Amino acid sequence: MSTQEREAFLNRLADRLGRPRRSGVRMPEWNDKPYEHLYAGMDQAALAEQFIGNLKELRTEVTRVRPEEAGKALAAVLKQWNVQDALGWDDERLNELGLHQALENVDVRYRTWRTDENADELRAYAAETGVGIVYADLGLCETGTVLLWNGAGRGRMVSLLPPRLVLVLAEDTLLPRLTHAAAYIHERVPGGIPACLNFITGPSRTGDIEMDLVFGVHGPGSVHVILLQK
Repeated sequence: MSTQEREAFLNRLADRLGRPRRSGVRMPEWNDKPYEHLYAGMDQAALAEQFIGNLKELRTEVTRVRPEEAGKALAAVLKQWNVQDALGWDDERLNELGLHQALENVDVRYRTWRTDENADELRAYAAETGVGIVYADLGLCETGTVLLWNGAGRGRMVSLLPPRLVLVLAEDTLLPRLTHAAAYIHERVPGGIPACLNFITGPSRTGDIEMDLVFGVHGPGSVHVILLQK
């Protein structure tokens, strides 16, 4: 359809509706947000309880500890999974928790995703290592979802290629739902956002194969969240 034909069609349509042609898009102005009452009066402890409950429904275990106990908690998770090597983000938040030393103490080889290393070698290692370890920016209580802010030393391959994934998350970054995460991202746009933002909700799963639910097809089949208390 040419531009002239399209314009003629839209003009006829407007005539049939008995109104002038409209152009442009105007964002609606909402007087109310009907979902806000669902979280009215909920404190951070209540949000954490809902978050943990939804993760368990998603076959995701949660360990809730203080930051100084994170290394010990991580070592226990990897021992349970019988993992011998791990790949983690080059993220100051992870470094401050002392995870590298904690894993070395239990003879788990820990490698960091560094941008100054060979990219092909890192991707190959990510595909072969036992577990990826990342630090999530947000947790969404309504669905048990976490937001990963990728970029630089926070390579997305760390959360996508290994068969198991450990997500470290601060409890005070829990938010009620996706609309709050969208507002968080919007606020950070002026400072620049990465090419990839990952929203992860439990282990990878699909029902495309004969309608049977299968885990671990498109990403990690096992996920564990280490939730850091204030």
